[in-house]
Amino acid sequence: MQIDVSNTTQLVLLKEEHALKLFNMVAANRDHLREWLPFADQMNNLEFASRFIEGTIQRNKAGQEYAFLIVENQVPIGRIGVYKIDLINQTGEIGYWIIADRQGKGIVSAGCKALVSFCFKNLPLNRIEIRCATLNLRSFAIPEKLGFKREGILSECEWLSNRFIHHYLYALLKNEYEKMQHT
Repeated sequence: MQIDVSNTTQLVLLKEEHALKLFNMVAANRDHLREWLPFADQMNNLEFASRFIEGTIQRNKAGQEYAFLIVENQVPIGRIGVYKIDLINQTGEIGYWIIADRQGKGIVSAGCKALVSFCFKNLPLNRIEIRCATLNLRSFAIPEKLGFKREGILSECEWLSNRFIHHYLYALLKNEYEKMQHT
């Protein structure tokens, strides 16, 4: 599966053959990623990347997750996906990251916009959440730009580098998304 974001950028559903690309991308950007993402230090070998992708594939088959590589000009530059899909409550959570030298170019915002469209048009979701560290300015600028509403702060909800950090909780409802499409 692939979602076209632009002529040069696609979201490509993770497959087993992406393990080496994913591992290399994380290894080359570990210092950049570890600032906000606890997994960065855990993905320290190809076997971990392969197991991670195996789990992703299983959750995809179960309808619980759609995890993608962000690919620009056929080169992987990040990850994005909708996770923790709850079909009973029709909710999902979007997460994302991008390599250091591709930050600030609007790629993740465009990828999120395409993923939100996919979620509301192709999945039985009524609510999409994004959680971002309260000090991660680049990360929380994305849901704000896309019309998500900040609903509150989740205090000390993530363990990162020997400390707990707070997250902002953002949400977008399907009817809000549909209204934005008509304005």
